[in-house]
Amino acid sequence: MLKPHVSFVIRTKNEGLWIGHVLKLLKKQTFENFEVLIVDSGSTDETLEIIKNFDVTLLKIKPDKFNFSFSLNYGISKSRGKIIAIISGHSIPVSDNWLKSGLGHFKDENVAAVTGYMSAFPLGYYSRKYGNIFFASYQRKLKHKCKNMTNTNALIRRDLWEKYSFDESLEECEDYDWASEMIKRGYDVIKDPKFNIFHSHLILGRGFDITKLIRWRRICNKIDKNKSL
Repeated sequence: MLKPHVSFVIRTKNEGLWIGHVLKLLKKQTFENFEVLIVDSGSTDETLEIIKNFDVTLLKIKPDKFNFSFSLNYGISKSRGKIIAIISGHSIPVSDNWLKSGLGHFKDENVAAVTGYMSAFPLGYYSRKYGNIFFASYQRKLKHKCKNMTNTNALIRRDLWEKYSFDESLEECEDYDWASEMIKRGYDVIKDPKFNIFHSHLILGRGFDITKLIRWRRICNKIDKNKSL
């Protein structure tokens, strides 16, 4: 079997509403040399039944063992690709060239990771063409040295993950920590609007939680302080 260049690692728990659509859109990507690994932490809905219809590798962890970093590290450890693609079970790529566009940056050996912006406007789930209209102007700009990497949509180099895996002591913001570490080591982390995704909690029936934003800021401030030492 051809060794995949890219390994998708998708964390799931009760993602039955959109995981099938996400996997269908990955199959439509113009870059096709990839594998998909799903790390499930105890789904009780139809998630596991849906993924049986796709060529994926299912890895299971117990719900009480779940940690954002641990689940990613576990999935990556079982993967084979040189580039690790991380995407949420309800994140919708903005185009069929999404993966190819992101991978193009790795021609520069100084690039550690590529991420993108996200739109929470639900229209993108039904029409990517019209959903793209609702990205704000700042979400259309390419940025370098971006610490705000998000594991809702990210590509990272496996060889650098092997040197610095996701920090399992963090309750969240493992993506911000990893990007910050790579930038500290002199690498580039690119945020590319061609690698954007639609990522909405509204479509899952979840409202905006200000406490999460406060918690993320607290954790990221602590990470910044530790990286400056």
